Amino acid sequence: MSEQSSQWHDLADRVEALALKLKLHVEQASTDREVADAIGRLRAEVDDAFQAAGNAMHDDAVRDDFREVGRLLTDALDTTFTKVDAQVRGLFEHRAGQ
Repeated sequence: MSEQSSQWHDLADRVEALALKLKLHVEQASTDREVADAIGRLRAEVDDAFQAAGNAMHDDAVRDDFREVGRLLTDALDTTFTKVDAQVRGLFEHRAGQ
């Protein structure tokens, strides 16, 4: 199993464990069967969503989109930090000149 797949499985396991803990707390606080059923359905839906996300990562187009989003995010952060760096340097230069 690749590291990426392992990470998705770890995340899905954590979400499932969290959902179980929440379900137990709700069941302790309430005997209302509808609430317990709703929690069960929510857990199943979250599990399905993570399964779909994991499956999507096997799609080359999805992986390419993730890479492009990552590249765009990196470029945006780089531009922002370069601008902040220039502003901070200007502030220090201004204060040093006073």
